[in-house]
Amino acid sequence: MSQRLRQKWALNQPALNFFLTIPNAWTAELAAHSGFDALTLDLQHGLISADTALPMLQAISTTSAVPLVRLPWNEPSVIMKMLDAGAAGLICPMIDTAEEAARFARACRYPPEGIRSFGPIRARLLEEGDYFQVANRKVLAFAMIETASSLNMLEAIAATPGLDGLFVGPFDLSVSLGLKRIADIHDPTLNNALKSVLAACRRHQLAPAVYTGSIAHAAELAAMGYRLISIGDDTAILAEGARQKLAELQKSIK
Repeated sequence: MSQRLRQKWALNQPALNFFLTIPNAWTAELAAHSGFDALTLDLQHGLISADTALPMLQAISTTSAVPLVRLPWNEPSVIMKMLDAGAAGLICPMIDTAEEAARFARACRYPPEGIRSFGPIRARLLEEGDYFQVANRKVLAFAMIETASSLNMLEAIAATPGLDGLFVGPFDLSVSLGLKRIADIHDPTLNNALKSVLAACRRHQLAPAVYTGSIAHAAELAAMGYRLISIGDDTAILAEGARQKLAELQKSIK
């Protein structure tokens, strides 16, 4: 299921990702048909629950978009349920230490690499052959780097077995670092942090990922070397589109 992303990375090309926050299979299907390489169900800050995630994952499966899930927290039961439901990869928020990263990674992997319980009730339908034999190397596990503590432990986190990538959350990271310009990649402190994550990913052969709400920033981050670029979400686009249509209508009706 993660093949589309891995193919892009093998060619050193950035994959483009979009966040879903609205708990609806139809909006998920619309987004999936837009052409993004991946879609991320946001169970942390979005309105999506574990129950509403399943029909959204099914809707995304009508396309070649890779279905990812940002977890609400580092909780093994949710990790395993989302993987069993068919998520091709998981993004775990607020990883501060190597121990937390290891707990997350091990919950994503079957023994002997991890502690994942076997029961891929839907996931096995999405893979050819024996799911158990391929899951450990195909499921993507991203640890989020979004606190000052995680930056201090960056090398140890990056060295964690079972991780596939590091995902920078620039908003929480800016807040944690006490920056006045939130998620401004030109802020020297945040820019240095972004470069440090990139360097750690290169040393440990991990995929560097990042979120931004700016097209200009997305282009710069891709040029820097980030290989999973997340740009915006469905709620923001809906609100922006509605405001734009209203402004056009008000301008035309005088």
